[in-house]
Amino acid sequence: MRDVQRAFSGLYKEVNRETQQWYTVTHPVPSPRPGACITNSARERKISSSLQLPDRVLNFLKDHFLMDGQVRSHLLLLQPQARYQRVVVHRVPGLQRTYDVLFLGTSDGWLHKAVSVGHGVHIIEELQIFSSGQPVQNLLLDADRGLLYGASHSGVVQVPVANCSLYQSCGDCLLARDPYCAWSGSSCKHVSLYRPAMASRPWIQDIEGANARELCNTSSSKARTSVPRGEKHCEPVQFQPHTVNTLACPLLSNLATRLWLHNGVPINASASCHVLSTGDLLLVGSQQELGEFQCWSLEEGFRQLEASYCPKVVEDAVADRADQSGSVPVINTSRVSAPAGGKASWGADKSYWTEFLVMCALFVFAMVLFILFFLYRHRGGMKVFLKQGECASVHPKTRPVVLPPETRPLNGVGPPSTPLDHRGYQALSDSSPGPRVFTESEKRPLSIQDSFVEVSPVCPRPRVRLGSEIRDSVV
Repeated sequence: MRDVQRAFSGLYKEVNRETQQWYTVTHPVPSPRPGACITNSARERKISSSLQLPDRVLNFLKDHFLMDGQVRSHLLLLQPQARYQRVVVHRVPGLQRTYDVLFLGTSDGWLHKAVSVGHGVHIIEELQIFSSGQPVQNLLLDADRGLLYGASHSGVVQVPVANCSLYQSCGDCLLARDPYCAWSGSSCKHVSLYRPAMASRPWIQDIEGANARELCNTSSSKARTSVPRGEKHCEPVQFQPHTVNTLACPLLSNLATRLWLHNGVPINASASCHVLSTGDLLLVGSQQELGEFQCWSLEEGFRQLEASYCPKVVEDAVADRADQSGSVPVINTSRVSAPAGGKASWGADKSYWTEFLVMCALFVFAMVLFILFFLYRHRGGMKVFLKQGECASVHPKTRPVVLPPETRPLNGVGPPSTPLDHRGYQALSDSSPGPRVFTESEKRPLSIQDSFVEVSPVCPRPRVRLGSEIRDSVV
């Protein structure tokens, strides 16, 4: 905002109409200053709005609408996986100076709380205030009550601007870089509660550097790294023999990294121990005494203890008695189990009904594909088969009739003693008066050797050929 104010308080530019080039105006500027807000001096001159400005001011604005100064912008925050839609800025007074805290609403229902440090932005906290798919449509800040209201199409939520009690140690309080919070020597408290005259020791806050390693160790307050070994109790955990288990290491900060130690030595990948991508420790219960496992968080050169476990392998009978007493958590599973003392991730009554339905659906889909492939592979034979069935339905297939050899000629006259000239069978004349007189060709008997039956290969319709000069007849 200082750059914007400096630019609008500077000189104006004017374009030369002949050369079409811009140059800086150095002659006096009319009063009230064009582009400035209405002040008390302008109200004394009976100018209460921009509509009442003199003509010389309006004419000056027409020709000098461009400022000579520039406002250089720079990228503050870039989150590839987040799309910000709403932003609210709150100026918070810290122990050393005032900071700008940004509350950013995303398109998937998340609220990011960040602080502007130098030329960058540090994200302090991430909260999911709405379910996935519901964008944050509006943000409203109540600075007096210290509350932030977020709205979406499904409802409105109320979120405190700070939750200092979330940080349980000096390192967590300083590494969060929250301008609202400071370490009082025993706990992390809101800076508004700080009273220098009443405080027994000065409070600690380092937003720019977050030097928790030096400030927490050199101050009178005790960080978790300076806690003696006897005060950080080792949590006993019992495993059954030859089972696979996990030891959890929850971290408060996404910027911190985990370091697992086994009896004070960093853990390397082996057959019995392996650090998962989630940061949990995969452990196989094969020995009686497994030793002590510690999980440390590393951030900005500061190290603090997050969890400590003392696992022990016990038999089934001992595990049952310990389980009934309820004093020591027992992990009994051949799969990756839940953290010690937490809910088991693989329950005894786990149902595989979903997996069964998925397998059945895949089997049916595979069978349908196989049938379609078979039909496509033999599509030629299927076409011939369907065509024969269609032809048979129109013209039923009949077996050819074999006529017995004729023993009597058609004209009723006995066979001649000598073969005559054969010219075929001729039709009789209808309604002939008088006695019928037969010709020589009509008296000749029909030779069975000159008659045969033809069957078409496409549609079996028998045809009988009689003689050599008579046309085909359908019978």
